[in-house]
Amino acid sequence: MTDDFRQRVAAAKGQTTSVNVTDAKKQLEQNPDAILIETRLRENVPLSEQAENVVFISVEELEEQAGDASKQKLDPRLLDPNRPIITT
Repeated sequence: MTDDFRQRVAAAKGQTTSVNVTDAKKQLEQNPDAILIETRLRENVPLSEQAENVVFISVEELEEQAGDASKQKLDPRLLDPNRPIITT
């Protein structure tokens, strides 16, 4: 990972609130518009842990897309600034 990407991640973390797994699951159940961003590869996540409101994007993909706007292929649901997002 590049230092620039790490700095942006650190800055973003400073603007977010941490939640534990139980709270994250509760938020996803209570708000069908909420999205979970899963940074593990889909094939590494057991089917029992996958849900409709999950966007799979690896840390490598995040870094690549952050560095080159022409490569950005975001899930359209992530474009809504009012949608709650939970990350792993």
